Amino acid sequence: MKHGSKVLAGLLLLALVCPAAAQAQSLAEVARESKKKKEESTRKVWTNDELGTAFPTIKLLGKAEKPISLGAYEPTPLPIVEAMLRLANVQPGEVVFDLGSGDGRIVIMAAEKFSARGVGIELDEKLVEESRAAVAAKGLEDEVRIVHADAFDVDLRPADVVTLYVGSAVLERLRAHMEQTMRSGTRVVSHQHEIPGWRPSQVLDLERVFLYLYRVP
Repeated sequence: MKHGSKVLAGLLLLALVCPAAAQAQSLAEVARESKKKKEESTRKVWTNDELGTAFPTIKLLGKAEKPISLGAYEPTPLPIVEAMLRLANVQPGEVVFDLGSGDGRIVIMAAEKFSARGVGIELDEKLVEESRAAVAAKGLEDEVRIVHADAFDVDLRPADVVTLYVGSAVLERLRAHMEQTMRSGTRVVSHQHEIPGWRPSQVLDLERVFLYLYRVP
């Protein structure tokens, strides 16, 4: 009976240990698979711990011989700004570029409401000064950068999301620049105008104000 009791105890112990070992092995495999997928991904996923208050390097390509205007400045209403960022599904720690950032309202809201990092690209020097002052007044210098530059001269590779409100006359040329400098998977939201040659993954109609969401292949 003593021998039988020992065998029974051993079987019970084995039954308890094996599932735990199997689970540990399964978790280890999941962790390895997750790490492998992350390493293979071409899109850098920033975490808050990694990003801190730092920004990825914003590079000017130095290829623009003459600055190219994106058109007359027309502020986007704040409810539309929020709708654009929600349509793009902006996540905490992501980098949002606004091309033709004007008074900085899109990148400021990206930081305030979505805990993202905002980079405004603006050619008009006066608007650059005004938007930088607005950023400073809100204490967002660690979350938002306003770059005085031609949008066609900026490397867009660090962007997770790009927003724009640009006339159709310049969109085709801007599309070529975005295709050359953006990473696969970048989301682009265009206010009111479709990007020629691209097919939107989603269209939002806000009482005849149209927002187009694209994903770079």
